[in-house]
Amino acid sequence: MGKRSRSKKGATVELACLGEPLAELRFTEPLFQMALHPTKPIILSGLATGFVYCHSYDAGKLQETVNENKKKVIVEGENKPFWTSIDVEKQETTDAITLMWRTRRHKGSVRCLCLDPEGEYVYSVGTDNVLKKAVTGTGKVVKKTSFKDQKLKFTKMIRSPTHAYLLLGDEDGNVMVLNSDTLELTNKVHKIHGGDAINDIFQFAKRSVHKYISVGQTTMGYWDARESNESDLQIPDDDEDAKRKVLLSDDQEDEILCGTFVDPEAGDTIVCGMGEGVLTVWKPQKNDLEDQVNRIKICPNESIDCIVPTLQDDNGVWCGGSSGNLYRADVKGGRVVEVRRHSDIDEVTFLDLDYEYRVVSGGMDKIVLWHSVSEDEDQKENESSDEDQSNEEEIEVDTSDDESASDDSDTMVGLSRVELIAELDKDLQGSSEEEEEKKEKPKNKKRRVPGKLAASHGITKFEGL
Repeated sequence: MGKRSRSKKGATVELACLGEPLAELRFTEPLFQMALHPTKPIILSGLATGFVYCHSYDAGKLQETVNENKKKVIVEGENKPFWTSIDVEKQETTDAITLMWRTRRHKGSVRCLCLDPEGEYVYSVGTDNVLKKAVTGTGKVVKKTSFKDQKLKFTKMIRSPTHAYLLLGDEDGNVMVLNSDTLELTNKVHKIHGGDAINDIFQFAKRSVHKYISVGQTTMGYWDARESNESDLQIPDDDEDAKRKVLLSDDQEDEILCGTFVDPEAGDTIVCGMGEGVLTVWKPQKNDLEDQVNRIKICPNESIDCIVPTLQDDNGVWCGGSSGNLYRADVKGGRVVEVRRHSDIDEVTFLDLDYEYRVVSGGMDKIVLWHSVSEDEDQKENESSDEDQSNEEEIEVDTSDDESASDDSDTMVGLSRVELIAELDKDLQGSSEEEEEKKEKPKNKKRRVPGKLAASHGITKFEGL
């Protein structure tokens, strides 16, 4: 994320939906990637169509809009969402949300997005296996490279917070290490999770700026980005005396989908989101990541697909569930302290913190910028004070079933992100002949191919991706 922990204490709250959105960015075409600028109010989004959008926002103006709309609800009885909502692909903007640039960056879907620690450059890679480096402020590409021999798709990309290199994980559990300036390959770590895809990667800076942790399938891996493990692939699995360059945890018998340090600077506690709806807690100092030491029940019958630390010195993490809920968990206390509703029709696939530590959640249908916990509590106190001074009758407003609070699109997301990616890959393979025909005809490069609504599952098909 490129952000540092701050010392502000986060207050413990009772289990409730305290948070509400400041804004939401809605999408008709599925959102496949999201990235937040580390020092500025900027959101980048990558779509299944290969487009990348860059928006800036003014949190102060967004808050003013929320306050004004709340007054209208109380005084005029208007029943509509308090927050600002825009349609990204219609290029809607307001005085608080501005479209900085948009471009068709890749052929096929955008698979990975990340920024450097200063936020000066944004890196993207698509199903075309082309990696591009662009200026964040303008979108101008300054460097690109193509992985012509790479048949597998990439699943995860991060930029080192401390050194000039990129890490790219693929569907076979390989991690490529590239120079972030030249985009040249400098190292490769092979088949970390036994041939299964890389689900997440994060730095273990407490031990070394070159040490990283990855999760995939049912194991956690620990390795050095400077060292190749190609020779280790010949070592038998039952040879415990052989020193491997990649250390793997015990089989967790449940898929590990994401992971993070509660405090990246301290590096003493890791939390991972699991397929069965629990958080597993890991203590590197206790058993050197051999196995988890505790479990926190979050949501039954729901996977935990993404996770970020709150960075509030409250032993907390935010995690997103497949049913559309966003949870704030107290890791030390082993409990959920807050629930927020991201979507009624879609899972929470992406989580990040903005430059002022507000949590931002994303799914295939929208991105939601939330109030911070402290903003919610301060606002609640102010509202209570205003109500005490006013003689007006209190009106309770319920927006849980508000139609305009969700995506107004008729296109419903009926498949999971993994299933949709598989569908898109099939479309890509089946459209190679069509692409050859199109090359012979002049076309507008910025024109997107309109989708057709599939009656079977409600997913928009993308032709020619």
